[in-house]
Amino acid sequence: MKHTLLAAALAALSLHAHAQSEEGSADAPKTGATVGSSSVTVYGSIDGGLRHETNVDPEGNSDTTMSSNGTFRSNRLGFRGSEDIGGGNKVNFVLEMGFNSGTGALNNTNNVIFQREAHVGMSGAWGALDAGRNYTVAYRTILAFDPFKFRYPSITYVLSSTNGIRKDNDVQYTGRFGDWTARAEWALGEVAGDADYGTTKAVGANYAHGGLKAGASYSIAKQNVGTTSAPNYRDYDHVALGASYDFGDLSLAVGHIKQTQETTARDTTSTWDWFGGSYQITPRFDLTAAWYRNKGYNAKATAAAAVGDANKTMLITGITYQLSKRTTLYAEVDNTRLKGGFASGGTTKLNQTRQRGMAAGIMHTF
Repeated sequence: MKHTLLAAALAALSLHAHAQSEEGSADAPKTGATVGSSSVTVYGSIDGGLRHETNVDPEGNSDTTMSSNGTFRSNRLGFRGSEDIGGGNKVNFVLEMGFNSGTGALNNTNNVIFQREAHVGMSGAWGALDAGRNYTVAYRTILAFDPFKFRYPSITYVLSSTNGIRKDNDVQYTGRFGDWTARAEWALGEVAGDADYGTTKAVGANYAHGGLKAGASYSIAKQNVGTTSAPNYRDYDHVALGASYDFGDLSLAVGHIKQTQETTARDTTSTWDWFGGSYQITPRFDLTAAWYRNKGYNAKATAAAAVGDANKTMLITGITYQLSKRTTLYAEVDNTRLKGGFASGGTTKLNQTRQRGMAAGIMHTF
């Protein structure tokens, strides 16, 4: 039944997008847009890649998998629309889902259809205001100075530094002022009895001029470190800053993130640092390399890992070839070293002091 309803909804949205396109081409003037005119765009990407990795279990075995949620770029299908309401203002919406290309299923076990994005809002010369499920301010800030631009999301682990990637019940403002982009968000906690419990509040700014891009963000939250039946909301702080510079064919980037979660014992702190760059070998070939480090203090890498300090560093090199404007061939190799809580699992060693990996595949956008 769920699949039938989903198919019907997608078909209806696709037909509506087609109808809007036909209506726009027939009724809209040749220059400019009329009040009330609207458009809907269907877009997405699909990624087919293979991944080989060593030391994936306590016995030290290797594994080759098809990263069906997307190796180079996460699979997605989305609907984006806008309506001109006059005075330079528009109403906008985005609905975006992720999917597993190996099975065709949704990319999440909770069967949330629009797990990636689901928000609506308005925009104009004053900026944009959106409400719903959205990427965090930290995520949008960090994108400017990650060497891989969040590519290989399940490999580089930089996404874990973005203050949750997305937030539900999020109200977010974006304003552009010359070379500056300012952002602010308030994600509601919706906890009865305390308006601050479960909330996330953040501000961020990006600067772009010439080859320079820089950004910083600050997020605060009240997160539950207890259980559903016995909640315990504690302070959480997240700071991100970094910069990149484009010299032409060569671009370099550096970043630093620190997050601290208060607990009943002592604070759990994590830091991420990286630097790297890309070189445009030819108009079709691009080479990117980066060094990433993640440190955790009094943190658990997994449910089985020992409490204590943890450290992992990764060297990764990737190459892409543009078959066309929409189709990319990619390959990467990576080497990760793990120490402390990331390398041990209580009294049993995970044999994960070092992991090596490689991946290759094809990604197509539409």
